[in-house]
Amino acid sequence: MKKYFKVFYIMLFFTSLLFAEQKKDVNLTKSSCTIAVAAVEETANSQISEIAGKAPYYLIFDEKGILLQSIKNPAQNSRRNSSSLVVDFLVQESCKTVIAGKFGTKMQKQLKANNIQFYEHEGIAKEVLQSFTKK
Repeated sequence: MKKYFKVFYIMLFFTSLLFAEQKKDVNLTKSSCTIAVAAVEETANSQISEIAGKAPYYLIFDEKGILLQSIKNPAQNSRRNSSSLVVDFLVQESCKTVIAGKFGTKMQKQLKANNIQFYEHEGIAKEVLQSFTKK
């Protein structure tokens, strides 16, 4: 019986190593340095949304300022917990930085807890992002 337990634990050990390697590969497929901009429209020439939690769109840029995708805000029409939904969305998209007109205190706390930097800016998303990436 002890022999079977040893074989079982050895197989379990190697299986866990195999899954750990697969998980590392999955994390490498997403850009680790993306910037999200809360926007009024789905283009890079859009105005930055005044309120982060209720922005109609989030524009996802890479670290060089290239627009990767435009995504409808999953929390735009929610009455409650919009900040939680947005932060979960940003974490899922591997965003390290987010830019919007204003952030509520609840959202600020959640962003800090998830190590996401946030900046308040007004203007055209592409222009603000260009000046931001130069810094």
